[in-house]
Amino acid sequence: MKDREKSAEGNVLVIGCGLLGRKIAREFVARGFDVSVLDDREEALEQLANDPGVVTLRGFPMDLSALRAAGIASCGTVAVVTADDNLNITVAQIVRDYFGIQNVVARVSDPARESVFDGLGLRTVCPTNLASDTILGALTGSAPVGRVSVGKHTVSFVLRPAKEPPGVTLISVKCEPDEKVFGVLHANGELELSFTGHELLKAGDSVIFAKQID
Repeated sequence: MKDREKSAEGNVLVIGCGLLGRKIAREFVARGFDVSVLDDREEALEQLANDPGVVTLRGFPMDLSALRAAGIASCGTVAVVTADDNLNITVAQIVRDYFGIQNVVARVSDPARESVFDGLGLRTVCPTNLASDTILGALTGSAPVGRVSVGKHTVSFVLRPAKEPPGVTLISVKCEPDEKVFGVLHANGELELSFTGHELLKAGDSVIFAKQID
């Protein structure tokens, strides 16, 4: 790291120097963080050779000595984003359990594995699921709002323009299979949650639908 006396929260380690890893590293630098990037591919690290504020190190992510050389002892934030799901999860566990860093997130490309790894208590992000939500939203006219993890389950939220006329109650709004009406976003920007289902739609409203996805 450039400044060893900075607090751990100010230091970031990105493990994996693919397109995603480089994007994350550059975003953190732009926000004023000291960033190190670890990868075992020299050609990938060369992509950051001209980026000020980024320290690159070549080494295998599961090698404890490589992690130490990358400055993990002074890091408070770690992103594990190689192209290998199993490697990401293993390294994330090492970072959390061996080095004691709690603010660690692992990339998981296979949606089928996401819930399994969440069951290990690890924070994961699945680009495949995120891209799928965005593409489906663009094709169907639904705007993806986001996801929330509740215990071992994940709930997704989708925003769609109301098809029903003004004056209809939310309890009467038609849903897709397995969906529930979560609330309504009024045209003036006001968010109203559906507590009783008797909330009324107004002109220009959009409805927020919730669905458990695992």
